Amino acid sequence: MRRDIFVDDSFALGGFTSGREGIWTRDSADMPATTDYMELSAALGTSPERMVRPYQANGQRAAIVEPRHGGSGIIKDNELTKTDGLVTAHRGLVLTVIAADCAPVYLMDREAGVIGLMHCGRQAAAGELLRNGVDCMVSLGASAERIGMIIGHHICRDCYEVGEEVYREFADCFPPGQLMEIFAVKDGRYFLSLSQALIFKALELGIPGENISLRGECTCHCTDFFSYRRGDRGKQDLAYLMMK
Repeated sequence: MRRDIFVDDSFALGGFTSGREGIWTRDSADMPATTDYMELSAALGTSPERMVRPYQANGQRAAIVEPRHGGSGIIKDNELTKTDGLVTAHRGLVLTVIAADCAPVYLMDREAGVIGLMHCGRQAAAGELLRNGVDCMVSLGASAERIGMIIGHHICRDCYEVGEEVYREFADCFPPGQLMEIFAVKDGRYFLSLSQALIFKALELGIPGENISLRGECTCHCTDFFSYRRGDRGKQDLAYLMMK
């Protein structure tokens, strides 16, 4: 198991892990939490009943979660379907999202006491997930100008080749100057930087550049992590974030 910590201070604890087995989902709703969730919850000093995982869909939906959501997606079913972002103002509730090349985005407003965790693949990077997550945080008292944002481990541009149709999709969302920084074009092939797209999105939302940090390694290059593009199937990594 590799477990990297991105934030650990008096306010929050957040990181990224491959787990021991890379298995975070159960085969059926009546099964107990997976071994990886049990081990991670113990390492965090909590329990699966205090952790939340949505049923992700590579979409644009972010949801506000409360203690009643504890255990959702881990030891019980929940209404967090087609949801790729979680936001909370409750301490001790652990937000989690699974990833296997997509970028986890950690959001924190320390003054307001609000956090968010987004699962950002190419659809989210071109779409409105980050905006929707920030809107949820603002509804709980956060301010975009105070939000700190960390982009965690995800596939790098050198490894992330996409089709021309993806390039066209991003061309509809970003001006030409930004598009040149988001994509590298080599011999008619397109390579996408999720992190650069997300940084542009964050700046547009009013998150200051000095509040944005890129901590991630490439999940495809680094064999300590599971990577869909490298060929891992059925095994994934997990991002997590909690207010202490």
